[in-house]
Amino acid sequence: MTFPENWTAPRELTRALPRETSITGIGIFIAILAALALLGSIPLFVAFRGVNVRDKASADALRTQGRETTGQIVRLWRTSGKSSRSMVTYAFSANGNRLHGDANVPGDIWRNLRTDSALPVRYLPSDPTVNHPAAWELPTEPAWVPVLLPALVAGVGMMFLLLLRRQAQVATEGVPAAGLVTKCFAVKGGWTVRYQFRMKDGAIAGGSGQATRRLDLGTVVCVLYLPQNPKRNAMYPLTFYRVTQ
Repeated sequence: MTFPENWTAPRELTRALPRETSITGIGIFIAILAALALLGSIPLFVAFRGVNVRDKASADALRTQGRETTGQIVRLWRTSGKSSRSMVTYAFSANGNRLHGDANVPGDIWRNLRTDSALPVRYLPSDPTVNHPAAWELPTEPAWVPVLLPALVAGVGMMFLLLLRRQAQVATEGVPAAGLVTKCFAVKGGWTVRYQFRMKDGAIAGGSGQATRRLDLGTVVCVLYLPQNPKRNAMYPLTFYRVTQ
């Protein structure tokens, strides 16, 4: 591929570094998403952790303080969706009251259950709403499970912030170079462009970015790159930051 010899960068990119930049509307949107993800991961962890602690406390209390009675199977059913679960609805009497409960049934026990048949139930005498079939214990999650989803949400927020930081650095310190489109293909919401560009020392590097329209192979594009790390590059104009005119 032949790079243009008389190519000139846009005027605003020829000024002294670091450049003055401002964040775009899309950049603001990404920053807000990052903040929501990071802040939202905290109450999400607290909520998941609370459920996990309560479940473990209930399981321990049923094991050590529970009283057993004979209940009756009211309904056998399965949840819908990809992760379908076998469930039982049962009724029992405690402290003069008739109560109902639902429980997830292990596969080896499910095949032996029948509607209207007896089902031993353990309950807390001090709070009969805490109950579970006696044939198997109340399931609890490992301690790391409540951390997993909040960590993933926080990780998404950190990724967004990293994208913003990297593009901000390219916008303020990047050196302009002529690039040539080597591939362009449609993706959801636009086009992905792959390109090569020639640096000041004559070496050839590559990169990729997004475009709102299809670019023909060999189309000349402007690329900003960091001389100390040419892998940090982006097509100009940038998505998250604009260079002050």
